[in-house]
Amino acid sequence: MSDIILKNISHSFDTTRVLDSVDITIKKGDFFTLLGPSGCGKTTLLRILAGFIRPTEGQVLIGDTDITEWAPEKRNMGIVFQNYALFPNMTVRENISYGLKIRRQSKAQIKEKCDYYMDLAGLKELEGRRINELSGGQQQRVAIARALVIEPQMLLLDEPMSNLDVALRVKMREEIRAIQKKTGITTLFITHDQQEALSISDQIAVMRDGKVLQMGAPEDIYNHPNQEFVANFVGTSNKVPQNLYEDFGICSHTDAPYLFVRPEHMAISHDPQNGIRARVEEVKFSGMYYEYTVTTTDNTYRVIEINRGDISKIWHVNDSCFVKVANIGGV
Repeated sequence: MSDIILKNISHSFDTTRVLDSVDITIKKGDFFTLLGPSGCGKTTLLRILAGFIRPTEGQVLIGDTDITEWAPEKRNMGIVFQNYALFPNMTVRENISYGLKIRRQSKAQIKEKCDYYMDLAGLKELEGRRINELSGGQQQRVAIARALVIEPQMLLLDEPMSNLDVALRVKMREEIRAIQKKTGITTLFITHDQQEALSISDQIAVMRDGKVLQMGAPEDIYNHPNQEFVANFVGTSNKVPQNLYEDFGICSHTDAPYLFVRPEHMAISHDPQNGIRARVEEVKFSGMYYEYTVTTTDNTYRVIEINRGDISKIWHVNDSCFVKVANIGGV
């Protein structure tokens, strides 16, 4: 299989433009994530790729082949919907084998493929259960196995973990990534959860209002956001103006009017030679770390420090301190 290319994709519903000149290349075998708030165009883009919507403008390509006009069934995409869309009157095995039966594969082929993907998804012991007898995580695994069993060109995941609790979301995203790595299938994942996107993606495209604002590896997106929305949607950031670079200890060669600095890249201390005078406004304990809000004469900043178990080094509200940038790459 070749790379998947979305070329200059725009789309409108009536007079409302929901996608605006989107250009994305998804490399063969990559786990690619569309990340953005609700209504930014993520699902519309997925549906265009799947063939459910024809774009107002642009092309969908597999390598050099233009598939923009192809029907969904000709594209051979495996899709896991937000609500899974499983058949409640069928067993786990019957759900997984459904796509193969539609394709008129032999009983031997169906059994072999079903057995393989049920083992891969950890479902073999559940094969005779009905869907309503399964937990949310088990249902999700059935939906993934059903999408994979047809051996699609690409796996499309439309916010498949939105109905799961927090602990199960973490477990399932790890399982999805493990399955994707084992199969090597090119995957498009849609989410509004930045932690999910950062933890499992090879590449991320951050979207807003129908546009891709930044695209790159998770580390690049997080460490080098190209604009304020990205800096604050993918984590949180402090906005440091250029006139304070030297005071904050930033040795930068950029002419940018400000830099976005992550809270964990800042530090507070008692040393008057170490940054700008500030006062501790708020303290939040989160187990693994402390999050401090500190104020200077000009602004408010967030600082995160690892909890090392030494209570003598904990800052308290109204403590006087000095704040600086302690560790930031590329500046």
